[in-house]
Amino acid sequence: MAFKEVDEGGSRWWARVPREAGAWLHQIFLEDWTLKLVALLISFGLWIAITGQRKPTTIRLRNVQLDFQLPNDMEISNDPRRDIDITVSGSSDALENLNRRELIARVDVSGYRPGDRVVQLTDKIIDLPSGIKVVKIEPNTVLLRLEPSVEREIQVEARREGNLPEGFELYNVTVSPSRVRVRGPASHVNALQKAMTETIPVEGRHESFNVPQVAVDIPDQKITVIDPVVNVRLEIGEQRVEKSFAGVNVLANNGAQARPPQATLTLYGPKSVLDGLRPEDMQLVLDVGDDGGVRSMNLQLPQGIANQVQLRSTRPTGFSIIK
Repeated sequence: MAFKEVDEGGSRWWARVPREAGAWLHQIFLEDWTLKLVALLISFGLWIAITGQRKPTTIRLRNVQLDFQLPNDMEISNDPRRDIDITVSGSSDALENLNRRELIARVDVSGYRPGDRVVQLTDKIIDLPSGIKVVKIEPNTVLLRLEPSVEREIQVEARREGNLPEGFELYNVTVSPSRVRVRGPASHVNALQKAMTETIPVEGRHESFNVPQVAVDIPDQKITVIDPVVNVRLEIGEQRVEKSFAGVNVLANNGAQARPPQATLTLYGPKSVLDGLRPEDMQLVLDVGDDGGVRSMNLQLPQGIANQVQLRSTRPTGFSIIK
């Protein structure tokens, strides 16, 4: 009797299994299937995103700056390229966090000797974060012309622009200091004949003026101006002309009589000053040596205008002394 009950109970348990399993499968696959499909798609998307970040990616970094590390006594005299393109490989996450603006390729050429040198560019020239490596460098070589660095002094001239008013002229330009020191590759420095200042406008000026701290301008970017500024003075005055005066007395400084006793002098100075002069306002004084010969001639003018007038010529050109 007991055996029968066990057998009947067992039969009922196995009979229930297909019905319960079917309900379970029905609940999994058929009930709320829309939500389950959405969850499945989200999971699949996350899996794709995670595996994509881990997968190595290759990108090209353009215009990476080149920085050449030179010894103190050497300079680059040619114009090599200053940037390169670098192809790197790494995870997407690492590449996205890479600060491209701060990338600098540093090339150490401190051990090279003067001359034309072909420098090989390797992956060691750039410091990249962990997980990123250099795949390719374009170009992978650069031509440098290395020269000794030299220093010398050169003359400075003031550059001017503009026109003075009618009736005025530029008498003189003084640059202080007149020479400045420059440094650069030997061939560039030795080829430099002079340096110009930045442009000084003179348009409409009719009086002398000073310009302090004027920059020295050398277009050659290979040359460094050690003394970068100068002071400039421009002397402006009335336009000068030449004028001749006949019948000017000629005297000897020792009191002796000069032959001829009068001469025609050609003077150079401001027009208004010369127009106000007469022959009797001036004298030509001969400096006579112990041997009676004339050593030099000096023009004597009224006080206040002597430094404005120059003696250009005399007629006759020579004089003698009557002993």
